[in-house]
Amino acid sequence: MHLFHSALFSFLLSLKVEALNNRPIIAIFSLPSTSSHPACGGKCDMTAASYIKWLESAGARSVPVPYHASNAHIDSLFNSVNGLLFTGGGSSMSDSAKYFFKKIVDANKNGDYFPLWGTCLGFEWLLKAASGNDDICDTGFNSENYSIPLNLTDKATDCRVFDNDSKLLNILKTENVCMNNHKEGIRKAHFESTDKLTTMFNIISTNTDRDGIEFVSTIEGKELPIYGTQWHPEKNNFEWGEFKNGVPYEGINHSSNAIFVSQALSNFFVNEARQNKHRFPTPEQEQQALYYNYNVTETGPGFVQTYYMHF
Repeated sequence: MHLFHSALFSFLLSLKVEALNNRPIIAIFSLPSTSSHPACGGKCDMTAASYIKWLESAGARSVPVPYHASNAHIDSLFNSVNGLLFTGGGSSMSDSAKYFFKKIVDANKNGDYFPLWGTCLGFEWLLKAASGNDDICDTGFNSENYSIPLNLTDKATDCRVFDNDSKLLNILKTENVCMNNHKEGIRKAHFESTDKLTTMFNIISTNTDRDGIEFVSTIEGKELPIYGTQWHPEKNNFEWGEFKNGVPYEGINHSSNAIFVSQALSNFFVNEARQNKHRFPTPEQEQQALYYNYNVTETGPGFVQTYYMHF
């Protein structure tokens, strides 16, 4: 019995030394919707459920951020959550999102570790916020419904996001596991000629669209925990849209290796959030903020499920 208690004490002590936050909560910036679905009614905020599931698969819960959130709301929420996700979709970048981005950059520079991830549209928001230019993105890419491998740069084996994982890197560079669904983005030459982007980010991968036009597909903050993919890691696991005849709506790779990629990236980002110690003032406020309080709606075929919210 003495040995058992000794072992238990050592285990608890090791947890205390690590001091990780193993109950991370990540904010997800919602997007405006004009859906005629009764759950939206023509004007609401929305979040595709796949992003919430992607975070939950790695052990995080999530809360919505209204698209037009006030600065005061963002200030309060920032102090309560452990990371932020900018999702894919279609929308201009709101002033609220720009404010949240700046707050995260300033906090990290002052020693408050707070990770941020942007996917597809969210990747483009990172470019806009970092450059201070809403028109930074290039247009006309032929890269919708386009699953491809990554063209890894020399930074890929030394980046944090891929953790020099030989299995992950090999899958990423050889298999069609990275689903692109965008017309906008940024050409590699344009990125490299923009000082504000090259100062903040390393290019981890590039790709070419169907017409051979090269674009940046993965970025990582040089000094800040800010990460972006022009491609969709969450779709591999959680988007299964089909037409009525059973034909897949999108050419998403659902192989075991594609799932491995999706899970590796969600694990990485949630582990980043575990390094942040923010928390809600009370358990009641935490519970009231979570996506659990909203109903998920069967939609599709673009998104299998969607959260529609009225704030």
